[in-house]
Amino acid sequence: MNEVLNNIYTRRSIRKFTDQAVPKDLIDEVVKAGTYAPSGKNMQTYRFFVMQNADSILKLQEVVGKGMENPAYTFYGTKAIVIVAVDKEAVNGVEDGSCALENMMLAAHSLGLGSCWINQLKYCGDKPEVSAYLDEIGLPEGRRVVGILALGYAAEEGTCHARQEGLVTYLD
Repeated sequence: MNEVLNNIYTRRSIRKFTDQAVPKDLIDEVVKAGTYAPSGKNMQTYRFFVMQNADSILKLQEVVGKGMENPAYTFYGTKAIVIVAVDKEAVNGVEDGSCALENMMLAAHSLGLGSCWINQLKYCGDKPEVSAYLDEIGLPEGRRVVGILALGYAAEEGTCHARQEGLVTYLD
């Protein structure tokens, strides 16, 4: 089977990671793949913020959990995250960031890493306490977080969900 298609068909969201740290060179490759994502009018509106410090990841997890009013909220024990943010005014920002996240998930899978797209900052990122923390850690003002990529070595396989029928209609 074609290597690219095989990578697409076999990638799974990973929600449990090992304690093994992810080497910086692999993180760099994953993020580089994000920078090669398509973007509306080639504006490349996405920006990437990498976090590897365990305490920092746990603090962000705690802040997001409070913002979601879910004290049991988790980033699945990931050892690295990539926050993908765009300017709130960017017309194609969410789409650009989404393409970048997909590129990074596919790159991670091809490099033997697991990943999971985490959406919660989309819902709570504008809450005052969450926004203040994002300011504190260095995300630019006027941002919209498209998603967080949890990245690491999979502690268990992801689930292969059945594809729905009837998703494609050919229009002539």
